Amino acid sequence: MIQSLSLSAKVTLALHNLNSEGTEGNQQQTRMVHVIDAAGKRHSVNAVSGDMFKHIYVRHLTVILQAQGQPLSPGAAMGSPDRITIDTEFKNAIKGRGAADVQREMIERCAVTDIAGTLFTEGITVPRKSCTEFGWVVGIPDKVHTEQYFHVKYEPDRRRLASQAPKGEGTIAGSQTIFHRPANSGVYALICHLELSRVGINDVTREAAISLEARVSRQRAAVQALLATLVKPAGAQCNTQSPHILDCSGVLATSSSYLSAPMLSPLSERYREEISSIAETLNRITPDAVDTRSFDGVAGGVALLEQIAAEI
Repeated sequence: MIQSLSLSAKVTLALHNLNSEGTEGNQQQTRMVHVIDAAGKRHSVNAVSGDMFKHIYVRHLTVILQAQGQPLSPGAAMGSPDRITIDTEFKNAIKGRGAADVQREMIERCAVTDIAGTLFTEGITVPRKSCTEFGWVVGIPDKVHTEQYFHVKYEPDRRRLASQAPKGEGTIAGSQTIFHRPANSGVYALICHLELSRVGINDVTREAAISLEARVSRQRAAVQALLATLVKPAGAQCNTQSPHILDCSGVLATSSSYLSAPMLSPLSERYREEISSIAETLNRITPDAVDTRSFDGVAGGVALLEQIAAEI
């Protein structure tokens, strides 16, 4: 049985604005980070935070779990990042109870909380660590580019507004909002790890809180949500700047043992060879436990994830 899954991939996105720093005046600021390459040289590159990709993932996960008939808390169903911690019925049920019972209630009552995690802090502090981990989706040096574009907010009655504007300001700029918005294009390094063995397992008691059938259903949903995230990264600004997905290539690694599926950043030029070599070493420790599957193209990655989901 697959215990963990890792994805290391290069994703090519064009003209996106999935994650900005904020706004200064009428100009939206591009999110930039600094990375150090293998030669020790520093690069400033565009990036999308792991928080944003986790948010995209959870949106897809919620819909998939609902379709499978898994229980969701009211907070998770409406997309709240607080999930079950804002559920009054849950709070009443755990009054005066210990951490093990609180986490069991979390897992039983809300499949999204089970997989995506949360932190309950009222009266007793009980964390539910996420079974899904994303790193920064970071631009590969010399393979990303950002430009600022001029926009004007559409005002159908702008002539009337212009005529009413003070003298010298009867222009589009004088009567309508103008702003500058970035568009980013490039090849990005994506890393993600799914700790499938923990789905449905109480972290305090290390025992299953739900049936085996429910665990398998949720594990499949976790993999399918990753598949959906590659197909449709529905982040910020997608109403007018939905990203053009051009390519995706990388390595999917799975482990059926206590050793985690290997993962290495595509910021390294030799990440595929390194992952394959690591898998060979791990298989000498636990024979035939680790499997690596390379893919080229979005369709190839999606097909492999669907195959892995079917294997669970």
